[in-house]
Amino acid sequence: MMAYFWWGLATFVVAALILLVAYATKAGRNAQAVNQSAQNTAQAKVLTTTTAAMAQAQATGPQNTAQLLSRLDAKDA
Repeated sequence: MMAYFWWGLATFVVAALILLVAYATKAGRNAQAVNQSAQNTAQAKVLTTTTAAMAQAQATGPQNTAQLLSRLDAKDA
């Protein structure tokens, strides 16, 4: 009868360890996904800022020499 107890206990311990490893693996994957998402968000913000600055520079940039000189004279450059 004692052998059944020890086999049952060993089976329970092995099952608990397998579940613990599976849980830790899932938690690690979730953490990695969160970190990757944060990096992607930061890269998207940088790209958006750069693109917006380029569009603003193109929209407000001088079209010809006369417009450049008028902006420089107005100290708006």
